[in-house]
Amino acid sequence: DAAIARGDGAGALAAFDRAVAEDPAFGRAWAGRGYAKARTGRLPASLEDYGVAIQLEPANLQFRIRRHSTYAGLDLWTEAEEEMSGLLKAQLGNPDFIALLGMDLLHLGRVDEGLELQRAAAAKGGARVNLVWQAQVAKGDWAEVEREIKGVLGSGSVQLGIHLQMVIALVELGRFDDARVAVKAAEARATGNIEPALSRAYLASTPEAGADFDTEGALRAIHSIEGQQLAHVIHAEARALFLAGRDREALDFLATRGRRTAFESLFWMGAAQWRLGMLAEARATLSDAWRLNPYLEAHAKRIAGLGPFAAEIAASLKAEAGPEVDRAGLRRELGTHLFTIAEIETMVRRYQFRRAADEYALLLPTLKSNVRRAEVEARLPEVRGMAGALESLLKAIGTASFVHKFKFGSVELTIQSADAAAFKFTIPKGEGRFPWAYLDVALFCELVQRAEPATEGLLGLGCLAWDAGDRPLAVKLFEEAVKRKAGLRGGVDAFVARRRGVPVPAGGFVLYRGAYATTEEKANLEKGLVLFEGKWVPREDREKLAKGQIQIAGKWVPGDEAELTRRGYRKVDGKWMSREDYDAMRGEWVGATVEETAHATIRTNAGDAFAKELGALIEAAWPEYRKFYGGEEPKFAPGKKMTLYAFKGYEDYRKYCVETKADDHLNAAGFARSDSDVVAGWNKTGDRQQFLQTMVHEGAHLYYFRVAPAARPPSWHAEGMATYFEGFNWDGKSWRFNFLSESRIPFVRNAVAAGKHIPLKDVFSGDALALINSDHNKALLFYAECWSLNLFLTQTDRKEYRDGYLAYRKAVQEGKAATLGEFVKDIGKLETDWKLFVGGL
Repeated sequence: DAAIARGDGAGALAAFDRAVAEDPAFGRAWAGRGYAKARTGRLPASLEDYGVAIQLEPANLQFRIRRHSTYAGLDLWTEAEEEMSGLLKAQLGNPDFIALLGMDLLHLGRVDEGLELQRAAAAKGGARVNLVWQAQVAKGDWAEVEREIKGVLGSGSVQLGIHLQMVIALVELGRFDDARVAVKAAEARATGNIEPALSRAYLASTPEAGADFDTEGALRAIHSIEGQQLAHVIHAEARALFLAGRDREALDFLATRGRRTAFESLFWMGAAQWRLGMLAEARATLSDAWRLNPYLEAHAKRIAGLGPFAAEIAASLKAEAGPEVDRAGLRRELGTHLFTIAEIETMVRRYQFRRAADEYALLLPTLKSNVRRAEVEARLPEVRGMAGALESLLKAIGTASFVHKFKFGSVELTIQSADAAAFKFTIPKGEGRFPWAYLDVALFCELVQRAEPATEGLLGLGCLAWDAGDRPLAVKLFEEAVKRKAGLRGGVDAFVARRRGVPVPAGGFVLYRGAYATTEEKANLEKGLVLFEGKWVPREDREKLAKGQIQIAGKWVPGDEAELTRRGYRKVDGKWMSREDYDAMRGEWVGATVEETAHATIRTNAGDAFAKELGALIEAAWPEYRKFYGGEEPKFAPGKKMTLYAFKGYEDYRKYCVETKADDHLNAAGFARSDSDVVAGWNKTGDRQQFLQTMVHEGAHLYYFRVAPAARPPSWHAEGMATYFEGFNWDGKSWRFNFLSESRIPFVRNAVAAGKHIPLKDVFSGDALALINSDHNKALLFYAECWSLNLFLTQTDRKEYRDGYLAYRKAVQEGKAATLGEFVKDIGKLETDWKLFVGGL
């Protein structure tokens, strides 16, 4: 304790290590070591020690209070709420516990309940903090925020962030002179540089602030802050970019650095998507923002025009806020749904339609969210239509009327037989078998159409083509389906509306020059107008605008370079291109961005910003790879280095898998092979943070191949090591690894809590790739368990586990056919301790 008090974290850890070794049943020693870890930045590792301490001394509430603080520090608010609820039961009426539980509920989107508890704590008196103003911030009631903060400051209390929140309240109320005074107060009274810098930045990044408005000055203030991983700092930068009209920069920034568990991250990201016309994406993002704060509409009023869009979202989600709602179930669903849907939709892209439809049917009754349930109910008949279409093809193969020959590249194939997974074929000098997924969507649809599928099958194929990016083919299939059965027009309109993120227009969409449009859009198109950067402009003007020209006195002249750069224009081969056209060019694999770093070559069609983020991440990962893999550098041929292909969508990834004969990876998010310097991945979930995780995960596999060429690790060990590197965050200057994979936690924690985890003996014999291709639910759990087991064995301070695991890893790396049980003797005890660790995650 004395070592902690004087700031000697290493000394404290050493002292508590000795205390634990001398008496493993001494709970206070375990808790002290956990606290020392937390104080030295090892938050995830502290959870193991707190868990043991609580098991040894369940009546000691101080241990649980400290674990609650760790949960809050890791943004694990569900776990924090569970912890504080238990503490409050143990000590009824404790005003501090009531206030902190209210804070937890605020972060979980239960704003009114949180506010009620905050007020109850304040009314009781004796609470060390008054957090009522935090609830008013969540509600967007800025007048109440000001009133509450004045009361707190008048009492002489000083709370972290309170001066900044006063500035924010005054800015949002439009009282900029008062805000300027509040900035001075923050500079004079706040501790450290974070509040003063953010206070200056908030005022300076507000366009209505007159002479105080200075976006670049605001960004300089933000970048001057140490510890820029703080959520407030991230959100201040995103807000500054958005209010300056730099919507694409704001989106790129938040897509990789934002916090999916933070309302402000989702709010500003959704706002940027909305202003960029990405309405389907904006609707999904702002729906998740509403789940974290149902006062979305109040915050949307801050942005001109966003209010009605936010109101639509809030109305559709209202049923999720009822008193009978399973809140814990909704929270668990929020953590797992994105992955589950991504797995099912990958089956669709692989043409495993019947399996995908069956999985959707199984998922449907388990969903807690009425919105997600409605989405699956709408999707299920489309996928069933696709399944029916494929079944029509399988029945037609072998019949006299079916045309069995088709061109695959430059080779003519003749289908001989087929099942739902693959087809056998002959060529002039041989034969073979391909999975259906080897065919691109256009060729697959052509073959199915030869079998004359049912009308619902045509509609399903249209949905498939649309999602693959082939809009002309999709429209052709949709129109053929409606021609056969007029009643399907509503299904087409519903699908197009979902993909565009808008309600179905009155009277439905109309067909104009091979594309679907609203009546208003058609009227503009008929006038010769086209959309450019969200505005309707004459068709002949668009080309000039896209090249960076502006019109002055009726003449087109080159635009100001600084202004064009601010608007996102790029120079290519000495010519300006609009951001819209530039992104379209880079979005094709042939025009993909190439980024060179010291250790890797990155090629991606997900955009320049993503290429730079991935480059920075790989460079940050490199020393972590080296440290974890025993200090060795990977061996590449002279002039070669790790190459990462990051495909933004499945069709490019499919093509690469076909070209490299990697059909067993068609269902995966990515792969690395020992015989290639290239790792490949695609944005399977549509989430850029998880896309980064995929690429750094596959990079870890290749690094290991190169430093341990003799190794043949079992699947659990290989995936446990690779998933370890999925835990990272941005600290304002670079990516830092904490090895806590937030996307894996819900799967393993829920399973262990329900007693439905995969036993370790089955994990040790499992095969990740086989599970990916056969049982996606078990695959998701398998990966999560591998990650958590590797994390536990790597970060634990229990020598029998840590040292045993290190010896096992060394044996495997040397090419020995070792098992973990040879080095960790009591696997049963390991499983018990691992489950305890997982329960604390």
